[in-house]
Amino acid sequence: MIKLITFDLDNTLWDVNPVIRRADNILKQWMSETQPEVLDHYNTKTFALVKKKVSQEQPDSLHLPTPFRKHLLCHCYSQIGLDGIRLEQQVEDAFKVFHTARNEIEFYPGTIPLLRKLNEDFDLIALSNGNADLQMAGLGDYFRGHFSADSTGKPKPDPTMFLAALDHAGVAPKETIHIGDHQKEDVDAAQKLGFRTIWFNENGKQAPKICSPDREVCQLNQIVSVIQGLLD
Repeated sequence: MIKLITFDLDNTLWDVNPVIRRADNILKQWMSETQPEVLDHYNTKTFALVKKKVSQEQPDSLHLPTPFRKHLLCHCYSQIGLDGIRLEQQVEDAFKVFHTARNEIEFYPGTIPLLRKLNEDFDLIALSNGNADLQMAGLGDYFRGHFSADSTGKPKPDPTMFLAALDHAGVAPKETIHIGDHQKEDVDAAQKLGFRTIWFNENGKQAPKICSPDREVCQLNQIVSVIQGLLD
């Protein structure tokens, strides 16, 4: 009997790339209005430099989106002479601008009806390597819990997030379906723990047979019937 459904978020319930691009543009506009000189340092070259530095000095933070972005912002603002409390406050203010915009999301068609329907019959828990905030994004009412790379310190495909969801819901892997778009981080990782899996291959964009889920869907509106098929 299935009791829990875990969902990936980015690229499963929405396309994350335009979300991040827009948030970044809003941040740059805010920077230009508050500390325009920092824009000379907020660029792809700096991103690569900070990524290399973090990978050497704090590798655990490399795949944690909130700590990494704050590292990036801290580096940029330190280059224009900020330090101490003033630097910390500027980083927090800049991150808030970015994170607020990052949670202004255009969902894939069918997202809200799908979550509303599934929430009637199952517990739903979000598992994400991103740093979306369910309440800010308007999805908080549909999910019983949310575990992320930031909150657990371990991004998927590490099992930590999946195991945290099982413990939170008090269920076994065989009582759980995981739904996500990534073959390794979602499908393979969940299957190794004994979850049933549904691969969301949006509009069939990804090559078939790159993973072996229990079921594959190309549109979110297919998920309810596919879950019913797994229950029969």
